[in-house]
Amino acid sequence: MVSLEEAFAQYLPLVDDPSAFLQALRSPLPVSFWVNPLKAQPETCLGYLRGLGVFPEPVGWFPGAYRVHGWSRPGATLPFLAGWYYVQEEIALTAVAALAPQAGEKIVDLCASPGGKTAQIALRVGPEGVVVANEAQMDRLSGLRATIDRLGLLHVLVTWEDGRFAPLPEGVWDRVLLDAPCSGEGTVRKPGGVFRPAPEGFRRQLQALQKKLLQRALALTKPGGLVVYSTCTFSPEENEAVLDAALGDWGFVEPFHLPGLLAAPGVATWQGKSFREDVVHAKRFWPHLNNTGGFFVARIRRTDIPLSGDGRSHRKTTPYFRPAGWDAVDAFALRFGVQPEFFKHFRFWQRGNRLFWVALPHLQPFPGVGVEGLGMPLVQRTHRGFKPKTFALQYFAPWIQNSVVELPDQKACWRFVSGQSQNFLAAGITPGYVLVRFGPFALGCGLYARGQLHSLLPKALQMQVD
Repeated sequence: MVSLEEAFAQYLPLVDDPSAFLQALRSPLPVSFWVNPLKAQPETCLGYLRGLGVFPEPVGWFPGAYRVHGWSRPGATLPFLAGWYYVQEEIALTAVAALAPQAGEKIVDLCASPGGKTAQIALRVGPEGVVVANEAQMDRLSGLRATIDRLGLLHVLVTWEDGRFAPLPEGVWDRVLLDAPCSGEGTVRKPGGVFRPAPEGFRRQLQALQKKLLQRALALTKPGGLVVYSTCTFSPEENEAVLDAALGDWGFVEPFHLPGLLAAPGVATWQGKSFREDVVHAKRFWPHLNNTGGFFVARIRRTDIPLSGDGRSHRKTTPYFRPAGWDAVDAFALRFGVQPEFFKHFRFWQRGNRLFWVALPHLQPFPGVGVEGLGMPLVQRTHRGFKPKTFALQYFAPWIQNSVVELPDQKACWRFVSGQSQNFLAAGITPGYVLVRFGPFALGCGLYARGQLHSLLPKALQMQVD
């Protein structure tokens, strides 16, 4: 096993305090999270967590974010299941802070999974904006979609494309975030984090990928727009060298300031190679400066010089979304007592013959783009009729009047969220699909039949609650 001193020896000359840097890498990383304003007020969320013995402290530089020391299971609470908060490493918040999305803008997150930065962007652009969350790896799409759906974001389009060739319209996006795949050196403090130096061949492959991704991000961005390039690694080969190789005359790194955070400037020279002068405006967040992981952020202003992009897609077919009829919506409204007029504020889509989606009216697929998510799944056609999706029930819970099962105690709640069935007598509930609640939490979909309540929570959400 390589020691931390050996693994990071090459970076010590770049650090202001090598001893503090190495000491920070050896210490546990605090848990950080931010409260989702669409689902909860901060004090409501924090009050519940305090009742569990969790005592968050505010992250001073990022309103709505909090830090906790020694919290071992932040994803195993009812507020997490209900979408009240999202767990995200504190220093990763700097990427969207540097991007500075504005209300109503159109923004692309080019490498989006697991979705925390996408969610921040969507909250900032608001319901009039559009966010495209792109992910190249199929096995990471389900986690990305789960984040977006759990947090209740209906103006996000999830695409499955190689970011180097994503066939989105060019030169029209206000901002593009590229949180690029990297060697992950800055994540060594995470629980279970074990760092193994990346082989030089792998690092060269990463650098070539990062360069192509950044050039595609520039091609998508409109003149005068912003691109933020970020990584969670220390390597200048994957940071300043990528900026030097990719930007040309199509963009320049501009200064930015995040009050309350300490940062070092970008590295101007590395191993005998000099980089373009503006890379010093990037920020290096070494772990010891703010007691975080390591992170690199560059804010790039797009020039008005044309950049010919490459919008090739390597897949021959794309998932097919088409406008949906009202039969699925009417079934949902009838079962749960939602006024049909309420749904006129949304637009509905169908994928295949089984799955129906709900989105805000201005969100729609792009021709030729591999769309994997359009808003949020609403219902799925089954042999029992239209089965509501858990996240849709959570989203529409404030307007649901019928077919609601209130769990009486913690034991019944635990059985439901752990995926178990239980004997249950629900007066006035017609057998069928129900919204299951516990106190202030809309938990999700259940099936009530013959004096039993069956949990239909997706397996990925099932858990033992503290």
